[in-house]
Amino acid sequence: QNISSDLNVCYMFLLEGRMARARTIDDDVLIKAMKRADQPLSAYDLLDLLPEGPKPKPPAIYRALDRLSTEGRVHGIVSLTAFIPCDGHQHAHETVFAVCSDCNQVQEIEDHQLCTLLGEWKKKTGFMPSQKTFEILGQCAECRPA
Repeated sequence: QNISSDLNVCYMFLLEGRMARARTIDDDVLIKAMKRADQPLSAYDLLDLLPEGPKPKPPAIYRALDRLSTEGRVHGIVSLTAFIPCDGHQHAHETVFAVCSDCNQVQEIEDHQLCTLLGEWKKKTGFMPSQKTFEILGQCAECRPA
């Protein structure tokens, strides 16, 4: 084996004055796996769905999900301890999700009136949320008894 190729796989680089780990996972591969699954996935679920070959360790998946979440490309669903790909909306405001407690399906709600209402509430109360994601738990139409 060639030392140069080993260094290319394991290299570290300097980013904003701090040491940061090299990306070991292709972000687009993760997003595609999430879209194919069509359901919220944990980091370990994602590991199982990655293409054949050497699998990254769980911390690498968590770092990738954190990065993708910061970029707005995935959303963490706290109530499910899982992630979903962003549906393409621009998120300069709060994001609201409807989460089915039975089948775990998640629907992203794009409602500007709701976001305006939340913005007005924040101004009125002075409350500053530490996260801008809201989850509404309940039953979807398919799971709700007739």
